[in-house]
Amino acid sequence: MEKLETLKRILAGMEAVIFDFDNIIVDSEPYHYAAYAAVFRRRGHEIDREEYWLEWTSRGGGAEGEIGRYRLELDPAEIRREKDPIYAEYCRNGTVRPFPRALEIIGALKKAGYTLAIASGSYERDIRAILSAHGIEDDFDAIVGKDRITQIKPHPETYLNAARRIDAPPGRCLAIEDAEKGIRSARDAGMSVIVIETAITRGLPLDGADLRLSDLDEFAALLREALHV
Repeated sequence: MEKLETLKRILAGMEAVIFDFDNIIVDSEPYHYAAYAAVFRRRGHEIDREEYWLEWTSRGGGAEGEIGRYRLELDPAEIRREKDPIYAEYCRNGTVRPFPRALEIIGALKKAGYTLAIASGSYERDIRAILSAHGIEDDFDAIVGKDRITQIKPHPETYLNAARRIDAPPGRCLAIEDAEKGIRSARDAGMSVIVIETAITRGLPLDGADLRLSDLDEFAALLREALHV
């Protein structure tokens, strides 16, 4: 009951909901990992899967972090150039799919009249390829990927850009996140934050959110009660 009341209180002050993308709307993180792992493996380095979830997915260290931790003589820009087309193919061919419960959540918020946007560390072209393949691209009034910004999460630019593009004050925007870097980004942008634990980020540091939920199922259930849908 406490979580429901908190959710109602948060939603009452909002006009827009801005979603992170990877691991919140779509089950994409395993494919980001697979693409990066393939590139590093070609160079004789194995990425530890569990370390990846913490250092890359949650904290946002990226290729630079991996190279620094293991003192690898590699160029992170070259790593990304080689990784990007591998991941892009997963997006185009339908391999990366939305979570069914995320689709329910998006539909409920859209029906309730909230403006929806995406603020992600992925490329906009990849995001749109996935959304288009599953018929939900038009549900979002703005999509901000890393190609539209100069500083990635945890810097607040991604969320501020999304709020600006939907013409909504940051204080009237609710961010839906799953990672430490995203919480910091949204909070520093002046937004309220709901963090969703997932199989990948469960147990990792996820402090600073206004509400912490155990999974998308719990979010969907509480949202149905809060919105009476």
